[in-house]
Amino acid sequence: MFADSTQDRQQRLSELLAFVQSKKRDNEVANLEKEEEKATEKETPPVSTDQQQNSTEPPIKKAKIAPTVSSSPPRPKKKAMLPDYAFDQDDKTPQLLDLALKPSVEVRPYQQEALDAIVDRTHADPRQHVARSGIIVLPCGAGKTLTSILVANAIKKPILVVCSTIIAAEQFSKEFLSFTTLMASRTGMFAGAKKWPYNGPSGVLFTTYTMLVENKNRTADSKRMSQFIDKTQWGLVILDEVHQVPANNYAKAIAKIKTKVRLGLTATMLREDEKIGDLETLVGPTLYHAKWKELADRGYIAKVICTQIESDMTPIIKTAYDGVAAPGGVLGHAHHLKSLLSILNPKKMQICQRLIQYHETKGDKVLVYCDHIDALKLYAEKMNRPYIYGGTPSDEAAQLLNRFQIDVPPANDELPWNEQARIRRLKANQISTLFLSRIGDTSLNLPAATVLIQVSSHFGSRRQEAQRLGRVLRAKKRNEKGFYSRFYTLVTNDTGEVQFSEKRRQFLEEDCGYGYQIWQVGDEHEGGWTVADNLDHTRPEDDEVQTDPLTCTIGGAGDRPYATEDEQRGLVKFLNALKNINVEEEEDETVTAVVQNKKKK
Repeated sequence: MFADSTQDRQQRLSELLAFVQSKKRDNEVANLEKEEEKATEKETPPVSTDQQQNSTEPPIKKAKIAPTVSSSPPRPKKKAMLPDYAFDQDDKTPQLLDLALKPSVEVRPYQQEALDAIVDRTHADPRQHVARSGIIVLPCGAGKTLTSILVANAIKKPILVVCSTIIAAEQFSKEFLSFTTLMASRTGMFAGAKKWPYNGPSGVLFTTYTMLVENKNRTADSKRMSQFIDKTQWGLVILDEVHQVPANNYAKAIAKIKTKVRLGLTATMLREDEKIGDLETLVGPTLYHAKWKELADRGYIAKVICTQIESDMTPIIKTAYDGVAAPGGVLGHAHHLKSLLSILNPKKMQICQRLIQYHETKGDKVLVYCDHIDALKLYAEKMNRPYIYGGTPSDEAAQLLNRFQIDVPPANDELPWNEQARIRRLKANQISTLFLSRIGDTSLNLPAATVLIQVSSHFGSRRQEAQRLGRVLRAKKRNEKGFYSRFYTLVTNDTGEVQFSEKRRQFLEEDCGYGYQIWQVGDEHEGGWTVADNLDHTRPEDDEVQTDPLTCTIGGAGDRPYATEDEQRGLVKFLNALKNINVEEEEDETVTAVVQNKKKK
């Protein structure tokens, strides 16, 4: 009853491929137009780099850091469309912007090297200093935001910051105010319902890619802000999560903005389609690329133990799963129904519950990711924990994120009564576990997070895997002896999750240097489960956790979700009744890649 007709599937695939091809043609036309416009512009000759470090830490070995990494080696190297910018010679762009770094800010050696790769200040005459357009690749949690602020501080001209989400834009704004002497009145916001320009002739405006795309249904305030962006001559445009720029209409929107320098930031130069090479033309070449493992070894980002936990379906869910007709396409109802059955496998949910209970008991802060909104809500309901997804009001989401960041000191009877009362208030307000949809993949700065559990993902997206891993690389405890962040991926055997997980896991192992251990969960045993532990050679000897989360007994753990056959039948009935399965929208790169792979087969 869930099978899509062959005609419907072919129609959907045809429409999807036509859409993708149309966008590709639009990008090519836009690129040709820009090349013609810039062909007559005079470029400032490049000069060498300078070393101005604000830190006494020893520099990272240059041999380990590739300042120019080509994203498409076989293709001829492209130059950035924008010429090098001699910012101190520019008298036409609005007045200088006062955003000096606060004295308390510590610049790490690799951040200084990234700055020097973008801003060349070696010439004795400051008027000959130049900034070049390009991309900085740093792991999540390594301080991409501060690095971009260093570039903004050097140029001191009007700045436009483009982010992937409203939450990211608001967080970027807070970082600017935290790291610099910039006045709040000199910041503007064009994201969601917040729409105001900065005061004065020069400032910093924060927006999202979505807000830049032309829309016939714009409100009066949106039209006014859009005109403000179009009319302003920007000194610097910062493109956060720059790998998104080739998608949809973003490239056209970015190309029409008048700016002297484009600076792209990303943790992963990855797209599942073939458009990542377009960034060389749209933004510029990769000018700095730091290695994940090296920064972890030096304590700049947390060391992580990655674990894939594999479990079988319960018989009732397995029967329902096998009873769904072959989905045929990647967008059909049957495909999503099978995905939900594998995500909501009761055994997987019970394992997730146990991981949360174990790590909360140890004082960890846990993030749980789920791409399907229906499954996300069920998980959060059964675990009695809050969740954030695309439909969560921004104020409510900000409040939940702030509560997640609350750090409660250990209780002590010898403390004064007022201090004990304060600790009790903190404990009552804090959140130890937060469920997130795909909206939490990028730009969330949550240094309290030490554990991440992934119960579903977006096909085999390698970039999403790296982005989610990045949520626990910022851990405040990263320099404590014997501390490791935890990254769990829960997989249901004999489903499509296995294939997609393998692709994602291979990327972390081969490209990022993270080993993976495999836990194969068996039958229940003494309050937990039996676990076959297939260790990898990189597992640290001082790991005290090992398989304890699933094998130990936790007193007062409460009932497990969907533990009875009646509850499982009720779950199947609920899922069968769903007419519209909710999955948060995402740029089309991964879906396109999957569709094309299926066509080849």
